[in-house]
Amino acid sequence: MFLHELDIKNFRCFTQKRFTFDKQFTLVTGNNGTGKTSLAEAIHYLCYMKSFRCSSIGDLVCHESDSFFLKGSFTSEVVKDISHTIQVGYAGNKKAIKLDNKAVTTYKEIFKIFQVITLLEDDINLIRGYPTARRSFIDQAALFLEPGYLDMYRSFKKIVQHRNALLSQYHIDKLELDIWTEKLWNASIVIQKYRVAVLSNIQDVINKLLKSHFNDVYEVTIQYESKHILLNEDYASFCSRLGHILAQERSMKRSLFGAHLDDFAIELKGQKARFFASRGQQKLVSLLCKLSLIKLASQNDYLPILIIDDFIADFDKIRLNQLIDLFLSCKNQVIITTPVYDSEMKKMMQKAEPDVLSMSFE
Repeated sequence: MFLHELDIKNFRCFTQKRFTFDKQFTLVTGNNGTGKTSLAEAIHYLCYMKSFRCSSIGDLVCHESDSFFLKGSFTSEVVKDISHTIQVGYAGNKKAIKLDNKAVTTYKEIFKIFQVITLLEDDINLIRGYPTARRSFIDQAALFLEPGYLDMYRSFKKIVQHRNALLSQYHIDKLELDIWTEKLWNASIVIQKYRVAVLSNIQDVINKLLKSHFNDVYEVTIQYESKHILLNEDYASFCSRLGHILAQERSMKRSLFGAHLDDFAIELKGQKARFFASRGQQKLVSLLCKLSLIKLASQNDYLPILIIDDFIADFDKIRLNQLIDLFLSCKNQVIITTPVYDSEMKKMMQKAEPDVLSMSFE
């Protein structure tokens, strides 16, 4: 979907603001603190009903207010005369969501119509950071490839929670624990298979983009790293190794195997990018990881909005030109925020013919 208009009230630094988007490519400029990231966050929130910066919804409310309101107006790029509105209101510690003026309860209903891929400065942590960031990324990627993945993952999390509750008891019913151990193993195998398939797709897309747009000779490989569950292992083989794991679990009162603990490693030229790649290489591969989601999304006829928040300013001139060409090759709506918009960047951006939104302190 194409976002044409965004109304914001009492969200972050905005008391009341309307933004319009008329072109495929929008460049949002301005000094730090003028609301560029808050604009990106509002669009992201309309899709996922959560922030990429905080976990508490109260932190999104503008100071001296106790509520906020967002409304996005969209049209289809594929089917003429198809339009939608999404509204999110928060007041009295309650959130209300409407799609075309009809109440909805989960973002899954929104996601069928409107998707967002957000690239943030912190996304370099896909390579350099902790496993939590990588698991979050791969689960989002799986959702683009298989819309039913969300329900599978929620069921998986409930199994983890139930088994953890058992392990926290002073007296543990062995038979019940055995049942939930097998349930956790089975659910983990399903999640792992989706994740491995998604990572294979992402690896292929990244390497194709490196060859077609960047003339780089190195190849990227992505290795899935499971926690105690070996890929292609049957349950009986797993059980033969379970003894020492179970002893630790009883001590720590939580499950120490399963897909919720898995990770993946990105390698360049056979070496882990986390340790051996330059910062520029790490940023580029992080960006390509997110762009690969566009390809995955297209398999379900999704055309997500791509938001790039304060990520491109420190790329050199050659790399930035390559990136602009790559962005233009996508059919997606692209919104880029940057604090730097000097004459050199203006010249490079001319080919994109962007709308330029200049943010300022109010």
